Formats: sequence, structure tokens, C-alpha cells
Amino acid sequence: MAKENNEKLFTQSEVDSIVRERLERERKRYTGDNEMIETLQSELTAVRTELNSIKADNEAKVQALKAEQVHKSIISELEKVNGIDPTELSKLFLGGASVADSGEVVYTDDTGKSVPINEHIKSWADKSPWAIRTMQNAGSGAGAGIPASKTEMDMRKAFDLD
Repeated sequence: MAKENNEKLFTQSEVDSIVRERLERERKRYTGDNEMIETLQSELTAVRTELNSIKADNEAKVQALKAEQVHKSIISELEKVNGIDPTELSKLFLGGASVADSGEVVYTDDTGKSVPINEHIKSWADKSPWAIRTMQNAGSGAGAGIPASKTEMDMRKAFDLD
């Protein structure tokens, strides 16, 4: 009883050819995938670089805005206490002033204690009459203003000119 086999038999060269064709198709498929992966990685690197640049630019803008806020707050407070030249006097406070996490401008003294800038400037103004404009009108009162020589002496002391 011989059973007839309807299966097709392949020669070794036919099998080699079939395997070669399949391998080539798969290689092409993976080569395309590899090229796409490389392209995507390149694009990702470019996007990361651009994002880092934008972050750095935004951080610089934030710092500039904070510096402007500090400067304007100092000048405003100096104007409130009648500082003689708020723009020039503001330079005395810029080194210790910053914007706190709360958004408030504070002054940090040598001990590390932070106080709101308005409190610090008021306290400073009380101790520094040489830097405060006298608000007395000419001819009013009985000479209760600070004599010119006293003001000159205070200014000389403030700038260590004595």
C-alpha cells in the first residue's frame, strides 16, 4: 500500500533561494525601521537642544524680571521715605535684595535675616537722615530744620570722607 504524497518537494537550491528572498525582505523591513529610529533619535536630540535653549532663555527672562521688580520696589520705597536721589540710593540695597518665593521683595542682612524691603528701608531712613530730603517749606517754622553744616557732616560721614 503505497500512499501517494501530493506534497511538493524542493531542491536544496530552491530552498536556499526561498530563504534568501525572505531574509532579504526582512532585512529591508528592519533597515527601514533602523533608518526611521535614527531619524527619530536625531529629531529628538534637536528638540531637546531647542527645549534647553528655550528653558535657558526663559530663566534669563525670569531673572531679569525679578531684578527689575527688586529695583522698582527699592526706588518706590525710597521715594516713600523722601530719599534725596532714589535711583542712586537704590544701589545701596541691590546687593541684599531679592524676590522671595512668596513674590515679595525682601532684604537679607549680613546675619541672614530677611525682612520686607519696605521695613528695611524705613529703618535705614530713620538711621540715615543725611539721605532724606527735608520736607520743611522755606520760611515755615522757627529754624527747626537741619543746619546745612550738619547735613554736610552727615553726608561726609556716610561716604567716609572725614
